[in-house]
Amino acid sequence: MRQNRSAQDVLLLRLLCLLAAIAFAPAFVAAPAAAQSDERIVVVKAGRIITVTGEEIERGEIVIRDGKVELVGRRLEYPAGATIIEARDQTVIPGLLNAFSRHGLPNYNRSGVGGDNKAADDVILSEIDFEPLVSSGFTAVALCPPGGGIPGLASVYRTAGEDDQRLLDAENYLLVWMSNPASDKSVWRGALTRAKAEIDKVEKARKEWEEKQKKEAEEAKKKAEQEKAQPPAPPPAQQPAPPPKEGEKPADAKPEPPKFEPPKIDPAHQPIVDLIQKKEGSRALIVLANAADLLHSEDVLKDWKDVAHNYYLRLGISSDFHLVAEQLGEKKALILTHPLIGRFPATADRSNPVAQLIEKGSTVALTPGSDSTFELEQYRTRLADLARAGLRREDAIKAITLHPWKLIGMDKDFGSIEKGKFADLVFLDGDVLDPASQIKRVMILGEIVWEAPERRASR
Repeated sequence: MRQNRSAQDVLLLRLLCLLAAIAFAPAFVAAPAAAQSDERIVVVKAGRIITVTGEEIERGEIVIRDGKVELVGRRLEYPAGATIIEARDQTVIPGLLNAFSRHGLPNYNRSGVGGDNKAADDVILSEIDFEPLVSSGFTAVALCPPGGGIPGLASVYRTAGEDDQRLLDAENYLLVWMSNPASDKSVWRGALTRAKAEIDKVEKARKEWEEKQKKEAEEAKKKAEQEKAQPPAPPPAQQPAPPPKEGEKPADAKPEPPKFEPPKIDPAHQPIVDLIQKKEGSRALIVLANAADLLHSEDVLKDWKDVAHNYYLRLGISSDFHLVAEQLGEKKALILTHPLIGRFPATADRSNPVAQLIEKGSTVALTPGSDSTFELEQYRTRLADLARAGLRREDAIKAITLHPWKLIGMDKDFGSIEKGKFADLVFLDGDVLDPASQIKRVMILGEIVWEAPERRASR
């Protein structure tokens, strides 16, 4: 009887434990899921990953957390609930930047110095068709202000995604034209001179203010010493001070020390002032049409050696920039130009100006020759032409990925596939230097924003 009773107790105890486990199990399972619900994790499984960091990973993965790359490699670990993008038959590269464009914006004449103008002033996102850019692999574009002289500041936008995440920088490089030295040279020199005068104006006002403060302090000290020498007067009857009204300071509060209020700087010249004062992130992009333009630009800048600037060489079929390639290389210049096979002037000999500039020591970033849909679509084909004509693979890839972002000072966040950078990626069905390869998908912040339409099979 005792044995039967013990068996019943054991059975009852097991039943109670089972019921308790069932009751509490949902709480222990649901808690981790709730903790991870705010995180968005995407895993790209690619046939090849061109990281642009010196490594090309075959059959690798990219783990993306909340729009940024977290891991890149092979056989990576990731949460079971991650979104998987199968791309084992595709090559993944960083998103491209069109670093000089007026895509979708009106062109109009503007001259003189207009540093306070921004390309963003002309942008209404809903009225611009970015599809030609996106479908050509450009995840961002640097839109330029129109006109000649010094028309203003470029603005950088993503080409797709949520509107509140599209604008990356409203005030990027200052555009400076030097392709018509007869007029542009005097504008550039005059702007630098005027900006220095604006700086001197502020410094003069500061010096006068400091001298005034010093004089007032000496007078106050002298007055205090005179009062100290006088016999003390009987203190007046003290009445309690009324409480301060809302927003007022107490009557016995110490006055705030005076602050210098600088005179306003002419807004049109403020970006040039920033250049002279080496404000972080400020830079000029100087546009040159031929080799002689560089000499004119250098003549202006000989008195302003610390002004941060890069060059945009407007290559043509018979450009003569080979004449100054060594000079640019000695400067370790960062150059924006077009992927173009040319010919040496007055000859039928083909030239590879991009390879030549790199060989001499310059860093080259590439951008399409125009905003036409044809040029956007031919961009990688022209790059492949350069590679076949002798441009090294590594240099060719960096010229369309990392270096354009370096030109605009945003290469810490874009231009390569590595931890901490934004997951703006392009998927191709072949190698990046194969002109026959097609763009299949484009990703921005870990989200697919464009996919190539399915082609109908021919009958």
